Amino acid sequence: MTTTQLLTATGLGLAMATGSAIALADEITIRWALHPGEEANAVIEHFAPEYERQTGVRVVGEILPPDQLRDRMSIEAIGGTGRWDMGYHSPGWFGTFRDHVADLTPFIEKYGFDLDAYPELIRRSHMESSSRPGDIIALPTTPAAPMLIAREDFFEHPDEQAAFEDQYGRALEVPATWQELYEVAEFFTREAGETVAGEVLEQDLYGWTDALGAGSGVARSFIVMLYSTGLEGWDENFQPDLDHPILVEAAELFVDLANDTAPPAARNWDFLEGLSYFRDGRLAMATMWPQGLGTVEDPSGVAAGKVLYQPLPAFEGNLKGYEQGVPFLGGGGVFIFDTPNAEEAFKFLKWMLQDNEIEWGKQTQQFSRQAHFSSEELRGLEDHYERFLPAYEQVLQQVFVRQGIPEYGTAMWQGTVDFATDVLSGDMTPEQAQSRWVRNIERTFRRAGYLD
Repeated sequence: MTTTQLLTATGLGLAMATGSAIALADEITIRWALHPGEEANAVIEHFAPEYERQTGVRVVGEILPPDQLRDRMSIEAIGGTGRWDMGYHSPGWFGTFRDHVADLTPFIEKYGFDLDAYPELIRRSHMESSSRPGDIIALPTTPAAPMLIAREDFFEHPDEQAAFEDQYGRALEVPATWQELYEVAEFFTREAGETVAGEVLEQDLYGWTDALGAGSGVARSFIVMLYSTGLEGWDENFQPDLDHPILVEAAELFVDLANDTAPPAARNWDFLEGLSYFRDGRLAMATMWPQGLGTVEDPSGVAAGKVLYQPLPAFEGNLKGYEQGVPFLGGGGVFIFDTPNAEEAFKFLKWMLQDNEIEWGKQTQQFSRQAHFSSEELRGLEDHYERFLPAYEQVLQQVFVRQGIPEYGTAMWQGTVDFATDVLSGDMTPEQAQSRWVRNIERTFRRAGYLD
């Protein structure tokens, strides 16, 4: 989306019986800066109109381009314009907004919002921040972490199993480590005219991919490998740990994966674009965020019903003894700006996310509250949930919760962008990019007063 879309809930109705005065639609309007996606569409098309019908309170959702969202929200928040009452919350962004959002704790207590309905890691990542200790700073809507997907029919075909064992001396299995991922991806990378699982390929087949576009695409892809090594960026004393040789090892493996097994087109992908290749039979494996599930299981594609789901691979020899990959817990939520409409905004969110949590799960196909995993109604909505949900629950058992300091975005996210982009492009060696990264973190932390 290249231009801002302003979408307004319509309809007028009476307020629910809450003991408060009936609110007319033109008296209360809640404005929300949204990130594009299924959840934004559900707000605009279903929840906002229904809430207005029931209460008379209007909810206006403004969907902003992803690459402009943070900057535009921060300009309005810092300027105190009151343009939005709610904003998209990504945990790594919170430092920018820490002085401009409401503490939700009083509202949670007043309206009986159930914090225990969220898994612990999601609460830590999306609802709390060390920069606002003791506060609840946001509510999760679309927390997410990536996982590995693979074509089951490729892995189970006897010809492929025999060929792989002959070449590598071990059984063909969905890889358990990043090092194994490279071998399996290399094995399945083939040209048009060759065969896979007994079928002649009409187009080239690639072994693995993620979005590898310069900037956020390649950073999002590499950072999951980085955390899987056991590195965290810095320790409790703000001393960088990125000068360890395992960072160089991970970078070299990542470059080999990208160059040898991924489609050239992946260099232009920012997030989920490459999953169309998987849907269409041009990938044996891929890194998938839950937001891409509908593409992977699209009935019009050739992969639907043939997808294996598992956590990302472990990094062999990692520093923490991790037995599976350790992606950062991403996705987002919503914080409420400190405006006169803060309490009304919370009431809307409580109605949507808690009072209608099953409908939220249906409309958005997002998984944030425990009921979204335990509800038989939700688990039975799609046949592929039987495979996907248990694997996704396992993914969420081992994720990295981003540090809540205001400098996280500069030190870690932008640091990953610069490191991965320059190493993958060949503009810098891994060692050169590593040294620059460590220096930049130290400089940032000295300016912030964390280091002498």
